[in-house]
Amino acid sequence: MWNTILFDLDGTLTDSQEGIVNSVKNALDYFGIQEEREKMTAFVGPPLHDTFREVYGFNAEQIDMGTKKFREYFSEKGWLENAPYPGIEELLKALREAGKHLVVATSKPEAFAVRILEHFGLAQYFDHICGAPMDEHSGAKKSRIIENALSYYEHGPFITDAVMVGDRKHDVLGAHEKGLSAVGVLYGYGDRQELEEAGADFIVETIDSLKELLLFDAEVSRRWFRAFAPHVPAEDVHRYTFNRSSGSCMWTALGGRDCLSGAEAKRAFDAQKYERAIIFRAGFDGMGKTCKITAAQLDQNEEDVYVVDEDFRWTYVHTHEDGWCGPYFCRNNESKGDG
Repeated sequence: MWNTILFDLDGTLTDSQEGIVNSVKNALDYFGIQEEREKMTAFVGPPLHDTFREVYGFNAEQIDMGTKKFREYFSEKGWLENAPYPGIEELLKALREAGKHLVVATSKPEAFAVRILEHFGLAQYFDHICGAPMDEHSGAKKSRIIENALSYYEHGPFITDAVMVGDRKHDVLGAHEKGLSAVGVLYGYGDRQELEEAGADFIVETIDSLKELLLFDAEVSRRWFRAFAPHVPAEDVHRYTFNRSSGSCMWTALGGRDCLSGAEAKRAFDAQKYERAIIFRAGFDGMGKTCKITAAQLDQNEEDVYVVDEDFRWTYVHTHEDGWCGPYFCRNNESKGDG
């Protein structure tokens, strides 16, 4: 699925509502505006100048002054009125251990983002922390932040295995503008309607659900190799999973052991009784869970296709590589005689 994961900061990694609302109050007090605290949560996530303009109709001069007053409070107290969401550090650690590249892409000024993440001990998990310039409004646009974050990696803005994770529509729209998928999280400050209307590709309610989604490919690869190719060293699992440019495929790890082929493989595959399966194509790209699928349906696909039941008792391989005539049906060592 995704090897490079971009994270929003406010409402995604940290619960920053108190510090941001207090900073907004400091700005609105300057203009003599009395506002309910609940309404001021609209400032959590989007660029400041956008929200000042959209919510209060500020002109350019008022936006500059409002931003100045906001930052007066935020730079002294507001950035500390903040805390990582419970479970976030464990998530980041697990993603790094799975070989993922992590980047922060936030509309918050980069200097503040670095300060916050270093203070909470989270900066160590990220390759880069990308935020907005302190004094340039246009630089806070989410798509520009994402473009900057991707520029650190090979293929730059054309990277295809990256995803944006955030809690507001700006994260989704910015990701799509740059050709990335977007995961919306509901534990932050956006709601399901906002994220659905923005076109989020995935929406998760909890950090545990986010972890399951982001680690799905790594977990499948680990379990697949443990079941079907236990002779492959653990360090080589990463090579098969993440270094797809090498041209390796999972079939090469089996070495032809405990396999049926051709029509016999199709019959064995179609005879299986299962409720759900994991289907994935061309290495571990394009994975997801599927309802029952037949071998004949898989034959119509033009890519290498693998299907594994959720208990990893068997795998079905249909390969279109030169020199292979697939399909193959393979049992792991504990399921000989099944089916």
